[in-house]
Amino acid sequence: MSSSLFSRLLGRSTNPREEILVGPIRGELLGAERLGDRARAIASGQRVSPTGRGRRRTPLLDRLNSTRRILDRAQGRLTETVAQGRDIGPAGEWLLDNFHVVEEHILEVRASLPPGYYRELPELTSGPLAGYPRAYELAITLISHTEARIDLDNVTRFVGEFQRIASLSMGELWAVPAMLRLGLIESVRRMALRAVERLDEVGFAEAWAARFRSGSVSDQDPLGRVLAEFVEGHPPLTPTFVSRLLQLLQTESGDFPGLERLEQWLAQDGLTADNATAQSIQRLALTQLMMTNSITSLRAVARLDWRTFVEGQSRTEAVLRTDPSGFYPRMTFATRDWYRHVVERLAKRTRSAEDAVARAALDLAHAEHRAHPGSRRAHLGYYLVDDGVAALEAAVGYRPWPLETIGRWIRRHPNVAFVGGLLTGTALALAVLLWLVEGLAPTEWFAVIAVGFLPANDMAVNALNQLITAILPPRMLPKLDLHRDGVPAEFRTAVVIPTLFENVDAVREALETLEVRFLANREAHLHFAILSDFTDSATEVRDGDDLIVE
Repeated sequence: MSSSLFSRLLGRSTNPREEILVGPIRGELLGAERLGDRARAIASGQRVSPTGRGRRRTPLLDRLNSTRRILDRAQGRLTETVAQGRDIGPAGEWLLDNFHVVEEHILEVRASLPPGYYRELPELTSGPLAGYPRAYELAITLISHTEARIDLDNVTRFVGEFQRIASLSMGELWAVPAMLRLGLIESVRRMALRAVERLDEVGFAEAWAARFRSGSVSDQDPLGRVLAEFVEGHPPLTPTFVSRLLQLLQTESGDFPGLERLEQWLAQDGLTADNATAQSIQRLALTQLMMTNSITSLRAVARLDWRTFVEGQSRTEAVLRTDPSGFYPRMTFATRDWYRHVVERLAKRTRSAEDAVARAALDLAHAEHRAHPGSRRAHLGYYLVDDGVAALEAAVGYRPWPLETIGRWIRRHPNVAFVGGLLTGTALALAVLLWLVEGLAPTEWFAVIAVGFLPANDMAVNALNQLITAILPPRMLPKLDLHRDGVPAEFRTAVVIPTLFENVDAVREALETLEVRFLANREAHLHFAILSDFTDSATEVRDGDDLIVE
């Protein structure tokens, strides 16, 4: 895509009307093979900053706020025109019918792309899109070369071909849906402006047609004067304006005496009646096409399985799936995503490639697998989220932050941390209490301490709990995904319900409960049982014991 086209796409112009006249996000329509060539060319030509650290501007989010205001005004104008019984064109009808869809996606972008996350995305350092995330260039290029027809196939193919040349980070892959939404919303914005612009042009044409008709029959406003005024101060001679004006003069004015002179003058500007009509129809059709495709693609983006897309495109995921223990591919998505976020954090803070950090964890797991096959240390999760974290951090040159160091020490010494913190907090609370009642005799201090000990201890417990919660957030347990393929034979499990039986009714109730659990969890290697006994009794045997056993 040329620099001039990108400038148009961004609406960067000093012309006040450029915002309204800006063209659609549309380049040459490319097939699958040429689209892949374009993706590789984009990757080769980009110059990217390592991170967005220190960046304060968020131009895409600022543009989104502007777009929301423009679309609100456009919707109001179109709604008003419809109420007047006038035609708003196919694109305007699409916008009114699907305005709620656009609103939902604007809210989704705001939720999924907060400013802090936006600023972490690698940005372009050169070219027309300098200062914008490079993921946005991918999105806007794909939209332009597919006429805004977005589906999982062309997104996957385009991003895959791009990554043959340059790898995208995990954060960028997760930002692809938001960037596509931003590009499609931008397309809707521009087509909405064109739809409103068409209303203006039709209105100008109707006003000038009325003046021409008035001039042809009125002595106070002779036709020659109106023609002279039109030549000196006419609106922009767009195809829609010219086509509508000539149509009105031809069909509503009968034998308009100045029509031939007006057509000759317009023809000197390259717009004959036939040319203006053809260009007007073409512009109307293109506006409808881009509006329709953009809104349809917004709906498609909301339905796509982006988790599968990200995992399929991630270089980090490809490395982690070679876990020598074989457990990583069988884990839940939340667990895999947790592992990937650990890799992303280490890579960001050591300024390393994410796949390089993943390979470092993999190398440690492979070394343990060769030495002790079947060991839990042969699972790369041991080095990402368990006791092997220190070994991985040493391998990639990562130095924990002070709060991380404190948190890890507390986890290694929980009793010392809790009891020591409790004693320290209680002592501080008592010290504050003694300071508040200064002037007492030493013998009276003991009475104050005795009375204030329990409240001080309670304050220390509450404060310590709050502090530990802030420093040590809850940790998720890594889990295997057993919903897809069920419980394998190697993990054969029995769910045992312990209970006491007082009478036969208790037996029936327990069996019904067990049956409900069994029917809700039909697995070949998942078994259910009751571990029971009689209730306490003063004698070894009671009446009814045989019935319970039976």
